[in-house]
Amino acid sequence: MKPIGYLVMEDCEDFVQPLVLMHDKRYPPEGVLDWTNKRPVTLFPSRAEAMEAVKRTEYFRLAFSLDSLPQKRFCKIVPVTAQ
Repeated sequence: MKPIGYLVMEDCEDFVQPLVLMHDKRYPPEGVLDWTNKRPVTLFPSRAEAMEAVKRTEYFRLAFSLDSLPQKRFCKIVPVTAQ
C-alpha cells in the first residue's frame, strides 16, 4: 500500500512519540522538529522532506547547543498508510 505521508518519530529506550514541525522567529524559516506537547503532529508529503527536517533540526540543535530539541540519533521516519 502506498504511503499517504511520513511521520518523524522520536524512538528512545523508554518511549516512542511523534514530532511536530515548529515555526517560530527563533528557528529557520522551514522550521525545526519539536515534541508535540498536545499540538497536532506533522505529516510530511515525502520521506525526503521528513529527512530534511531531521537534518535541519540537528544542525540547529548543534549550532546553538540546545538540549530542548530532539536528537537526530533518536529520530525515525515512518510511513503512514490509509486503511
